Amino acid sequence: MNSDKSLEVNHSDIEVNSLSFSVQENRILNQVTARFSTRQIHCILGQNGAGKSTLLKCLSKELNPSEGSVLWATRPLKTLSYAQLALQRAVLSQSAELSFSFTVEQLVRLGVEVRGHCEQTAEIIHAVLQVCDMQPLQTRDYLTLSGGEQKRAQLARVLAQIWPIESQAPQAFRGKWLLLDEWTAGLDIKHQQQLGRYFKEWAKQGLGIIMVLHDISFAAQLSDQCLILQSGKVYSQGLVLDCLTQTSLREALEINARVEIDPISQRPFIYPVLESF
Repeated sequence: MNSDKSLEVNHSDIEVNSLSFSVQENRILNQVTARFSTRQIHCILGQNGAGKSTLLKCLSKELNPSEGSVLWATRPLKTLSYAQLALQRAVLSQSAELSFSFTVEQLVRLGVEVRGHCEQTAEIIHAVLQVCDMQPLQTRDYLTLSGGEQKRAQLARVLAQIWPIESQAPQAFRGKWLLLDEWTAGLDIKHQQQLGRYFKEWAKQGLGIIMVLHDISFAAQLSDQCLILQSGKVYSQGLVLDCLTQTSLREALEINARVEIDPISQRPFIYPVLESF
C-alpha cells in the first residue's frame, strides 16, 4: 500500500532514494524512497525493529546507507561535512546521556557553541530554556534531574543549535531541520502538549521537523505527513488522514483501533481497542 500524496518539491527538501541499510546479513532498511519538506511536521511510525531510528540516523548522517542515497537540499548528503550540517539541522537522539557533571545552562551553551562565534549566546540560552520550561532549573546539575527534565534539557541544547537570532521573523527557521527520536519518552502530558504547540508554530516559520514516535494518537494530532515503515520497507507515506486508517494500523502496525475524523480539524482520532484473545 502506498498512499502517495506528493509534497510540493522545494529546494530545502530531503529526498531519500532507494535507501537500504544492512548490518552483516540483516537488512534493516530495504529500498526506502521518501521525501521530507520544510514547513511540515513528519512522523515516522512502525513497530519495534521496523527501521525508524535507523532511517533517522541515515538522514542525520550518523549512519551511511549500504545502498541508495539521501539528497539534502538538492545536494548529496555524503558530500556535506558535519560542520556544514550542524548549521542546518539539530538532532535529538533516543538516548542522549551525560556521565559527568554539567549545569543545565552549561549543557545548553554547548548547543550554541556548535554555531561558532555568536554574539547572541545569552539571548538564545534564555529563549530555549524558556521554551523547554527549564529556566527554574538552569543552575541545577544535569545529573540530579529527573528523566523528563533531562529530556527537556537535551531538547533545549539541540534547539540552541538552530535557534534563529530574530525569533519573531515570519520565516525565522527557514531551511532548518529538527530531527527527533522518541522525544516524548519520559515527558509528562503537559510538556508534550506544550512542545507540540511550539513545533506547529515553528513549522509555520519554515522549520522542517522529522520525528519518530510510538504514540500514534499524538502523531495523528501533531503531524502533517506520515511515513509508516513495515519490516524496513515503506508501507505508506502521505497525509496523516490518508495514512492512519484502520486498515493501515491493522496491516502495518498489527493493532486494532477505532479511527474517527474530527469534523473541525479533519484529523483522525485514534482509539486503540483492547480485545480478548
